[in-house]
Amino acid sequence: MELTDGLHPLAALLRRYAFAYTAAHDFGVCSQIMVDDYVLRMGEHELRGRDTEYIPATAKQYRQFPGLGFTVHELVLGENRAALHFTEHGHSTLRGAAASWQGVSLYRWDGARLVECRVEQDYYGRRGQLRAGPAHPVTAPALDPWVTPAAPADPDTESTVRRWLSAGGPLDAPLGSLDDEHCAPARRMLLSAAEVTVLDLFTAGDRAAFHLAVHGRYAGGLDDLDGYRHRPATLYLTGLATVRDGSVTRVRVVTDRLAAERRLDADRVRG
Repeated sequence: MELTDGLHPLAALLRRYAFAYTAAHDFGVCSQIMVDDYVLRMGEHELRGRDTEYIPATAKQYRQFPGLGFTVHELVLGENRAALHFTEHGHSTLRGAAASWQGVSLYRWDGARLVECRVEQDYYGRRGQLRAGPAHPVTAPALDPWVTPAAPADPDTESTVRRWLSAGGPLDAPLGSLDDEHCAPARRMLLSAAEVTVLDLFTAGDRAAFHLAVHGRYAGGLDDLDGYRHRPATLYLTGLATVRDGSVTRVRVVTDRLAAERRLDADRVRG
């Protein structure tokens, strides 16, 4: 594929997404980088339509965080797919406090514009910072993620990661791999009798990016939810994994533990 200004065209597109649009809050860029029926998938939610659903939802976030910033820590680049590990950070006008929260996002494109994003962000960690502070430090940005070379899909990487996922790998990943554990006390949502559904997965050489739904029964881990133990629960997560010598060796995962908490409470009320 022909390079754009020395960059793979998908990397160049995501650089515009990161800086010309997201960090600059310039919705005028959206029509240049996203198709009309652009889809955002987060947890069980789907926003379909760039102008009708996606932009209004994002504008609401920008109103709460008018100076919101976007820091990219890593780009995983396949021949036709890409994923970002990033941090959003800013000062909330609703709470009068600042926070930073990480995310992992997976993208599809049509060769010219983005058509889909699957993402999870650590809103549970953000809520804790806005309530009690202090704001978490922002992890160092990648020096230049946009020069990452595109790597072909690798069937061995995919089979290794799928085995690891089906065995519940992300929820058993080393401490520091999930959400804000790298800088805050671990608050993992624990699930018993967990079953993993792979919603999306692609590989780029020895790297894999994935979006999962994990169904099980709540077994603890989050604050003030002991009364919910043994209730059915679902946790969505996105992540990146590295494979070495047939094993998963490095993981970065972001879960929707705040939304999972709210789903538990909604199920209790309905029950």
